[in-house]
Amino acid sequence: MKRLVLLALIGVSVISCKKEEPVKDYLVLSGKIENFKKRDVTLTGFQFEKKIKFDKKTGFFTDTLKIDRTGFYTLICDKRPINLYLTKTDDTGIIFDYKNPNIINFEGANANIDDYFQQKQKTWEEILVNANKLFSLEEEEFLTKIEEYKDALTELSISKKLPAEFLKQEVKNIDYECLRNLYNYQDYHATLTGDKDFKVSENFPNPLENFNYSSGNDYMDSYSYRAMLEAELKNIAKEKNKEGEDLPLTYLETVQTEVTDTIVKNDLLYNSAESSITYTSDLKEFYRKFMAYSTNEAHKKQVTAEYDMLKTTAKGQPAPKFKDYVNYNGGTTSMDELLGNGKYLFIDVWATWCSYCKREIPLLKRMEQEYHGKNIEFVSINVDDKGNEEKWKETIQDREMTGIQLMAGDSHLKLEWAQNFLIKGLPRFILIDPDGNIVSPNAPFPSEGEKLVNMFEELGI
Repeated sequence: MKRLVLLALIGVSVISCKKEEPVKDYLVLSGKIENFKKRDVTLTGFQFEKKIKFDKKTGFFTDTLKIDRTGFYTLICDKRPINLYLTKTDDTGIIFDYKNPNIINFEGANANIDDYFQQKQKTWEEILVNANKLFSLEEEEFLTKIEEYKDALTELSISKKLPAEFLKQEVKNIDYECLRNLYNYQDYHATLTGDKDFKVSENFPNPLENFNYSSGNDYMDSYSYRAMLEAELKNIAKEKNKEGEDLPLTYLETVQTEVTDTIVKNDLLYNSAESSITYTSDLKEFYRKFMAYSTNEAHKKQVTAEYDMLKTTAKGQPAPKFKDYVNYNGGTTSMDELLGNGKYLFIDVWATWCSYCKREIPLLKRMEQEYHGKNIEFVSINVDDKGNEEKWKETIQDREMTGIQLMAGDSHLKLEWAQNFLIKGLPRFILIDPDGNIVSPNAPFPSEGEKLVNMFEELGI
């Protein structure tokens, strides 16, 4: 009996001392890209972005990833996107030639789904060709093509014998993609054909019929749903916004009233704050409403940091000063040299690659001529990346740009002076008074004409 008890105790000890295998909570993304000369490989997904380790010499990449959710991701190699379906613990392999991306070999549990994405892209190219050709079609032919594309994708998804759970969401994604094309047709067709008065017929399908503004799962899994929802909310905000009111504020209010899903609402509010907080005409109220509407603490922390930065460059605050920017006419120029002459400074922050900047140049030139000799100086600050001085000079010559032309020598995203104003998009116009204080950190564009002239008149310029 004692022997049996002893053996039993030994058995318990052996079992208790046996080392448990760790549970895998990651996936390995790996593969090879042939004929790829750059290092820029990034994996993106809903609220996810990660640079992938890539060996330029061998062409191989591998990275261990922890993702919060199973779903749709995109591997971006330089500018070429590859759609992937990733699960939390299933490894995925990819092999392809960058010069011939039509053939991609996938490995792993989701290889069948990833291959389906490639076939889906080929179906788009075969039937719809490209966006310009699609939206240039007359209404009847456009609708026929959309139906043909939808039917082809439905047949393809069934033939690939895709997992039931994935297929359930993919059917909705196909619907949203087609609905988004319907939603965009009228505006895109008018632009591409030059027919500004174009309207769809009364029989044209209503893409917003039964549209759900608060589907969290669809928002996370469908780019088309997200894009369509955001575009419609912006349209609603524009309709609500009265003349003279702040559109970024109206958009926040629109999201708050139209969207009930927490994930959707928080993401839309945050995206708006990231793009609009630097443009709002009422910074304090914008921040107050964002903090009241959002329930995401990480988002609140980030927006608070941006708000605190923008408070230092709000109206009435001393303007940040730049020093020793290259002057087109020779030498360098600092902001202190431009102040003290009793003149306002109207500063245009621009770049040679920015098409919107170039559209403003003729109007800026005309305005500079109209106000020549008055108590205002027009200053253009170029924020091209380093090494583009010749391109900057050529642009000034070709477009016969006037006023004081300066080059900061770095991108607005890296330049300390520009980041004090939290400049995220170009062009940006800033108005500073003769004492060096900010009149407007986000002044009207020259193309806004009367709005800018009225501001100048109120200041006695």
